[in-house]
Amino acid sequence: MRADWDVVVIGAGLAGLAAGATATRAGSTTLVLDAHAPGGRARVTHREGFVFNRGAHALYKGGAGWDVLRNLGIEPQGSAPPLARYQALAGGELHLLPTTADSLRRTTLLGRKDKEAFAAFLARQPLLNPRRHAGASVPQWIGGGGLGPAAAAVVAALVRLTTFASDLNTFAADAAVAQLRRAAGGVLYLDGGWAQLISGLAALCQVRAGVKVTGVAPAAGRVEVATGSGPLVARSVIIAAGRPATAIRLLPADPGWGDLGPEVTAACVDAGLRRVPAPGYVLGVDDPVYATVQSPPARQAPAGQAVVGAVRYGAAEARSDRAALHAHLARAGVREEDVVTSRFLARMVVAGTAPTAARGGLAGRPAVDATGLPDVYLAGDWVGPMGLLADAALASGQAAALRAVQACPVATAT
Repeated sequence: MRADWDVVVIGAGLAGLAAGATATRAGSTTLVLDAHAPGGRARVTHREGFVFNRGAHALYKGGAGWDVLRNLGIEPQGSAPPLARYQALAGGELHLLPTTADSLRRTTLLGRKDKEAFAAFLARQPLLNPRRHAGASVPQWIGGGGLGPAAAAVVAALVRLTTFASDLNTFAADAAVAQLRRAAGGVLYLDGGWAQLISGLAALCQVRAGVKVTGVAPAAGRVEVATGSGPLVARSVIIAAGRPATAIRLLPADPGWGDLGPEVTAACVDAGLRRVPAPGYVLGVDDPVYATVQSPPARQAPAGQAVVGAVRYGAAEARSDRAALHAHLARAGVREEDVVTSRFLARMVVAGTAPTAARGGLAGRPAVDATGLPDVYLAGDWVGPMGLLADAALASGQAAALRAVQACPVATAT
């Protein structure tokens, strides 16, 4: 059976586009399919001159995704948020969030002994091997750090901030340790939102939108991709279709992954404002909430105006979540009369699964070849041992593509 393509990628989110760009660059004839417009969870919305990501988004400069993008010739453009101005909300009061030695010294959030223990705890983190903590939960890891309750609560809040996880009782400590380390390398808020990455990746491969894929199956040494407009045949296929349940539906048999852990969700409010609020950046310590000004520093709003995002980690009930987020925006300095336009996302899926201690942390996620079919691979933010969120999506997309092109002997590097 003749192959129409060397590689067909199902899904045009970050993982699928990274896979498509990597396979194309390796010399494979590659087609990326999606039932919708490219972007997945990285799509943006334009409203009255404001650019909204789907909730607060930050790209980790020290993460695996950064390396994937730069290897493909994409240089992310944006600016870092002002960590020195971040506030912590605890006991109904605002305090300076301890993110540096200076802010730890000046904050009223912790007493002297807690500050000493907190500083010692953070100083040990770069020396840790995250994999040694893969079987422990975040509370178990924090509990072994010699911290009092106040300092432990701050560490837990920082884990929520960097991972988007709400259920820390099952979340694997290796992922938390590694993510805190990446955060120390800095993050960027992207000019124009994450559409910048989608357009950059999509320009490197052929994308066909509006194509619904219904399944994949072996076919005479090739892989057949069933679509609503007829079958396609490829040497290799990469399933980058979002959630694990979606990938399973496309496979002819259950791959036997078992319980991969819960989805990571959030309730979000995105708002375009007439002015830049102050303090603007407020992380909840007692409650799993966060507010951040994404623009400025990034360019996502008209001059002198702002884009602000508020997040409740772990979507619960829409009405109560909406009320909690608007109350938190008020603490961040957002006044009702400031709002030009806004939207509420009651349940945003941040990641397909959370790495759990019960599965051995990041190493317990499905590998890119764990489909049960030859020449069919996986990519997504729940696939492979590399990082979380966008880092995992981009890294697994690259890894899946490199495996896929091995089945294409005509492919040559370009």
